[in-house]
Amino acid sequence: MDEARSNVARARRGWLPWGLLAIAALAAIAGAQVAGRSITALMARAAQLEHDAAESEARVSELRTLREAMERRLRVLERQQQAADLGSAAAALQAQGAEAQRVRREEVLASLGPVLEAERTAGTAFLELGGESLKVELSERLLFEPGATPLTPSGARLLARLAAVLAPLSDHRVEVADHTDESSHASPSTTSWELSAARAVAVVRALGASGAISPERLSATGQAAFRPVVPADSPQNRERNRRVELRVTPAPVAPEAVAAARTEPPPRPPARAPTRPKAKTKKVARR
Repeated sequence: MDEARSNVARARRGWLPWGLLAIAALAAIAGAQVAGRSITALMARAAQLEHDAAESEARVSELRTLREAMERRLRVLERQQQAADLGSAAAALQAQGAEAQRVRREEVLASLGPVLEAERTAGTAFLELGGESLKVELSERLLFEPGATPLTPSGARLLARLAAVLAPLSDHRVEVADHTDESSHASPSTTSWELSAARAVAVVRALGASGAISPERLSATGQAAFRPVVPADSPQNRERNRRVELRVTPAPVAPEAVAAARTEPPPRPPARAPTRPKAKTKKVARR
């Protein structure tokens, strides 16, 4: 009986290493499976992180592009606002001086009346004031010989008198336009365009040479026969159409004046003189 128990014990001791080995193998297999799952999870996590990082970089790039677009838009809006401010300042400045300019044009018109009284009576000079312009119209025979471009001496003197009267309108332009027709030029090689342009230049030169009107305020235009005031169907009407027009209009406000208007402080009200205290009067009792 004891021998049988000893044999069983020895048999158990013989299987013990194999059991432990099996247990160790099972533990190793389980550990490998756990490690494999951990590695797979780590790899998946790393891939997810790389994907998130790529999306973050794309989002950062998108936000950077959006910010640059917003900065460009902001600069455009700032320039538009500056332009609007300049336009408002120019409009305010023009409105401020428009009334004063109108009054001075009326004064010049009143002064031109006596200077051109004889010519207006003869129907060779006309004056017109309308809107923001003052127009002086002169017949060609007041200034030029038929078919000629140099001014006559009497025409040069007349323009000198006109320039002296127009001198106070220093913030106005003087646009000279000459109108003629095909019967005005004596030379067959000269067209009405060339004749009207040359005459307009001669008038501009005379006005500038007077010293009363600065050259930068003057301009010359030849209109030939294409802007008549009456139908050219009679000698009297053709003579009426052959004319020189001086159109006086306000000059555009210079950018320097607009900038000065924006930066110049508003005028202060005039200081009032200190008032003296009233002297107290003593009442004299009547006896």
